[in-house]
Amino acid sequence: MQGTIPRGRSLGIIAIVVLLIIQCILGLFFSLPFVVEILGRPVIVTGVYILTGPVTGAALAVALASPIIAWGLWTLKHWAPQRTVLLEILSLSIGVLEFTQPDINRMLLFTRIGIAVLILLCWYADPHVRALSRI
Repeated sequence: MQGTIPRGRSLGIIAIVVLLIIQCILGLFFSLPFVVEILGRPVIVTGVYILTGPVTGAALAVALASPIIAWGLWTLKHWAPQRTVLLEILSLSIGVLEFTQPDINRMLLFTRIGIAVLILLCWYADPHVRALSRI
């Protein structure tokens, strides 16, 4: 019976769902202070601060999308596997862009990048999770 998907959730799916929830919480802790800071700043910005708005918006979007994707993986929705990989690639690219921001919490940034890498490792290490993407 090759190509069948087990009915229960594997350890890899459970780990990815937990990591996505943690990614959501850390993303909100990281993004919301920047949103408050952007609201108090003048409209014309120069230098490194020019990336603050788009990077903060994208990080907030990733943080808000993480629980939706986690729910999709938990309920084994057909759209969740592709969106998970896309979300984590986007999260890694945002993490690289966030290094350009001044006055940033580097430990929080390294933690968020580490969680994205762990999710991708869990994704490709567990054969049951990889079987989800072949549906």
